[in-house]
Amino acid sequence: MVGLRGDAPLRTDENSFPVNRAFLDVPQDEPIVHAEPGFEGEVHAINLFAHLSRSDVTWNPSASSVCKHSLFCPTTEEYILPVKHANDRIEWFLQLSDQIEWEIEDRYTGLKRAKIVMRAGDVAAMPADIRHQGFSKKRSMLLVWENADPALPKLYETGELPPSPAGEFANPPRGAGGD
Repeated sequence: MVGLRGDAPLRTDENSFPVNRAFLDVPQDEPIVHAEPGFEGEVHAINLFAHLSRSDVTWNPSASSVCKHSLFCPTTEEYILPVKHANDRIEWFLQLSDQIEWEIEDRYTGLKRAKIVMRAGDVAAMPADIRHQGFSKKRSMLLVWENADPALPKLYETGELPPSPAGEFANPPRGAGGD
């Protein structure tokens, strides 16, 4: 997805991606890769923070890793997510730097369900039946992981899968959990 031959190029000053003013403190050095002979074109690493620091737009996800249906979408965040994003599948958020405050609402009714304050190192699972809007007072980096299997939205909608990872434990079947 980023940096390998045939993929998107790394963001650099030369291809008109200067470091964003909010990320001037982010080191730009790249990892050192020592590939075994014969594997030089197959092993690759990037400085993800350096790549994200050159994002020209805030709240701008960019897929950095795709493996079948598994997507890693790191993004830079600043001020306010301009839309309320509704989920059709569970998304996992890993706060990489700084802080984001999330307003969580019911996907269908808009009723407030939670407020989450995520700081660097925090992880949250955003259920499949919510919508969310984020606020970042400073600037931050966020990694969103999602399973992009096209069958998932229907499985959640029909109730075949619980809308949250803990859903199966919320109402355990009779006889489970010590009944």
